[in-house]
Amino acid sequence: MTWLTLRQFRLSALAVSALLAVVAAALLAAGRPVVTVGGPGLTPDDSTHYYLGLVVLHVFPAIIGAFWGAPLISREVESGTHRLVWNQGVTRTRWLLAKAGLIALAVVVVTGLLSLLVSWWASPVDAIATENGPAALRIEPMIFGARGVVPVAHAVFAFALGVSASVLLRRTVPAMAVTLVLFTVFQVAALNLVRPELLPPEQQIQQISADDTILYINGGGESFELHTSVPEHSWVLAQQTVDRNGNPVAAPAWFFECLFPGGLDSAASAGGVGTREARDACFGRLVAEGYQQRVVHQPDSRFWTLQWTETALYLALAGLLTWFTLRRTRRIS
Repeated sequence: MTWLTLRQFRLSALAVSALLAVVAAALLAAGRPVVTVGGPGLTPDDSTHYYLGLVVLHVFPAIIGAFWGAPLISREVESGTHRLVWNQGVTRTRWLLAKAGLIALAVVVVTGLLSLLVSWWASPVDAIATENGPAALRIEPMIFGARGVVPVAHAVFAFALGVSASVLLRRTVPAMAVTLVLFTVFQVAALNLVRPELLPPEQQIQQISADDTILYINGGGESFELHTSVPEHSWVLAQQTVDRNGNPVAAPAWFFECLFPGGLDSAASAGGVGTREARDACFGRLVAEGYQQRVVHQPDSRFWTLQWTETALYLALAGLLTWFTLRRTRRIS
C-alpha cells in the first residue's frame, strides 16, 4: 500500500519539491539582507524577496490542499480504481489512514522546510523591526501567518479540507476549486475574527497629548477620531476614546471646533491648525475634562504563545475533517 501511494504521489511531490527548490535557490542567491538599527532600509531587491516570501507561505497551504488533498479520493473514484483497492483485503479506513497519513507527513516536512527557510532569510529584518517599533512586526497578521509553525498547521488543515471536499464531491476539478475557495474564506474569517481573540488582548490607557495624537477626519469634518501613539512591539486591534470613568465615548465636538475655528477650508488656506499655543490649549482642555485613549493590542512577547495556540486550533480542525472523511468514505459505493 505504501509503495502504491508513493507511486501515485510522486509527480505531485516532485512538482512541490521543485517549487521549494526554486524558492531556496532564489533566497540563497540573493543572500540574507543586511540591515542595522537606524541604518538604511531594505534594498529594492531585498524588499521584493521579503514580500514574495510572505506571499509564497500564504499561498502554499492552498496549493497543498488543492493539488495534494482534493485528488486523493476523487481521482480513485473517477477512474474506478477504488473498487479494486477496497476488494483486496484492505479496509477503507486503513486505506485512507495509510494514504492520507503518508502524504500528511510530506505536507509537514515540506511546509516546515519552506517556513524555516523563509524565516531564516527574513530574520534580520524581523529583528530590526522588533527593535525599532511597530513597523512590520512579526506578530502583525500578514507576517505572523508566514513565520514559525503556523504555516505548517495551515497546510495540514488545507490538506484535510481538500480530502473532505474530495470525498464529498468525488470529482477532482470541482474538489480543487471548492478547496481553494473555502480555504481562502476561512483564512480571511480566521484572521479577522479568531486570531485577535486567541488570547485575551491587553488594554492600555494612553494619555492624549498634542505630540503623539493623530486626528482622523471623516467626511470632510462630519466626524473625527483620535489615535494616540501605540504600545511598542504590539499588534494594535482597536483604539477607543474614553472618559475619566473609562467608558467609551466620542471625542467632544468642541475639540474639532477648537482646532479648526474657521473650518477645514480656512485651516487649509492658512496652512495648518493655528499656532502651537492654540493647539496645546485645545489638547489641554481635552485632558482636563478627563478624556483618554484606550488601546487594545497583542504584544510581541506573545508571539510564540499565539503561534502554538493557533497551531493547536488548526490541527484540531484538521482532525475533525479527517473524522468526517472517514465516515463519508464508508458510504462510497
